[in-house]
Amino acid sequence: MMTANTIPDEQGCISLLEKYNTPHHIIMHSRKVWEVGRLLGEKVRIHIQLDMDLLRASCLLHDIGKYPSIVQGKKFHDVIGEQILVNEGLSVVGEIIVQHVVLRSDVSKRVSEEHVLFYADKRVVHDSLVSLEDRFAYLIDTYGKTALAVEKLMEMKEETKRVEDAIFALTDFSPEQISRYIP
Repeated sequence: MMTANTIPDEQGCISLLEKYNTPHHIIMHSRKVWEVGRLLGEKVRIHIQLDMDLLRASCLLHDIGKYPSIVQGKKFHDVIGEQILVNEGLSVVGEIIVQHVVLRSDVSKRVSEEHVLFYADKRVVHDSLVSLEDRFAYLIDTYGKTALAVEKLMEMKEETKRVEDAIFALTDFSPEQISRYIP
């Protein structure tokens, strides 16, 4: 167990993922989300305060609840992930990762770590950088089994566009140019 509000380094995050039996492909996804998050974080923190250690841990640990939720047959891997991190003494990271599916904070007030994580996760399918269009096509194909599910995903896509606009207002490149920096 970590001491309260300690933020693990990269190896500490990987060790935690392994502790919760996170499959390799989810770890690879999380590493790619961190690549995108690191790029965006470095660019936006020129203009706003952003904790890069917190962002790193949040990107790497955002899906720590995914495998346990599958094994337990429960939904809401984001909430399960938050519970795991609170139990590990990482509530500050849990407060960020619980928002990678449904944001609880308004990006129009201030871009913060949860917004960068939310957006970075929406640009990665498995361990590949993709466009928002491709990511949401994947999400709809995978999770859009009902009309309500598709409607919720379309709302998420609109929210992602708002987050994208706020983040890229603070960078010197466009969303389409991420691939120049990340293969």
